[in-house]
Amino acid sequence: MTVFLSGCIRPTTRPEPIDEKGWSELVEGIRSFESGRYPEARRRFLEIIEAYPGSPLLSEAQWLLARTYDAAGEKPAAIRELHFFLKNYPKSLHDEEAHFLLSRLEQPDQKTIAIVWSPLSGRPLEDHLRPYLRKANTVIVPVFSNAPGRSGVFFNASGAPLLADRLPEWIEIAHQRGFRIMAAMPVREMRWATQSHSDWRDRKYDSKQGTVEAIDKLDLFNPDVKQMVAQLYRDLAQYPIDGIYIEDLSYGIEEGWTPSAVRLYESLFSESIDPGSIVAGSIGRTGEGSDREGRAPQFWHWVGWRSRFLSGFVKELQAESRPRRPEMQWGVALPAVVLTHPVKGLSEMSIDLLDLKSAESNLYLIFTQSNPGGVPSLLETISKYAIRPQEVWLQATSMNRASLTEAMKSPVQGIILPSP
Repeated sequence: MTVFLSGCIRPTTRPEPIDEKGWSELVEGIRSFESGRYPEARRRFLEIIEAYPGSPLLSEAQWLLARTYDAAGEKPAAIRELHFFLKNYPKSLHDEEAHFLLSRLEQPDQKTIAIVWSPLSGRPLEDHLRPYLRKANTVIVPVFSNAPGRSGVFFNASGAPLLADRLPEWIEIAHQRGFRIMAAMPVREMRWATQSHSDWRDRKYDSKQGTVEAIDKLDLFNPDVKQMVAQLYRDLAQYPIDGIYIEDLSYGIEEGWTPSAVRLYESLFSESIDPGSIVAGSIGRTGEGSDREGRAPQFWHWVGWRSRFLSGFVKELQAESRPRRPEMQWGVALPAVVLTHPVKGLSEMSIDLLDLKSAESNLYLIFTQSNPGGVPSLLETISKYAIRPQEVWLQATSMNRASLTEAMKSPVQGIILPSP
């Protein structure tokens, strides 16, 4: 027999054989917990532990007692009971969840523990949040859609088609359940804009054909595009969101070959530039001034300038939003290569961590938790850039207990849990 109750306790399976009275008391304790009557729930679970020694009910009662202490904000008692529970019932079905909860509670400062929900998933936000109550404190929600034929945004904005003004509802649902909400918003991949303004599209160099072709990404070097994106972020900041998450802040070496970009570069550096030579990395390969990889100074002028441009653009977006939401958090997801192979990250993605740092844009830098040496190796690497762990979030790649525990115990400020 399985009892399904609303709220944040998973279904409880009735063990057999079982004392009927004890089982009824356990169910009543769960109902008290779900209703927020924590003193009553605590009393019932303690009575079961004392009255039924050796009973199969004990593991459930002790687990639920720890959950009750946590829900009531009694952190030391919750930690104590979790240690007892893990010691007494190492093979419990709640083992993984208990380890995760213990890791969270033993943190001296609260981490950002985020989950991701998509409006296109077909699952209501409240249903998605329910299993993570008391496990996470932040939800990242894409407030846009790039679906073919139906692209736009889920908030009122002057520069984008309105799919539906759903953001106020999502904010209310998240906040009522104790979650902060971060809006995931792109800076380059906006299908509605590239489809309606062909002159706003970025251009990509095709090394096989030797041609430059338009692609479905925005040309951020176009002043009209910059103005449109900035207005979108201003409109988004009108809502009581807690943060913004960006994951498309990069330019591949083949991208960005628009007239706007080339004109701006050539006016600044007083030199012409050819995409074929830059993409192939063949400028001055054997000439004076080339580096050990055969790339001449102009190659590094080009990618370095673009890196500084991107860092400065993010800072401008923050300035646009700050008057309305001064305390809003900002996170930018970065390709792993930017951290593991900085030179390659700059040459292939036009991202330099030093530029992001020097821009003083108060960003949380988000890296995937896939570094071969684990979290310690990642922390050692970021220290070379004078990046503090408190400025970093980890994007977990699996729900493996060991890796999650390692991340939870590390000094990084945030963790983004993988979607189930």
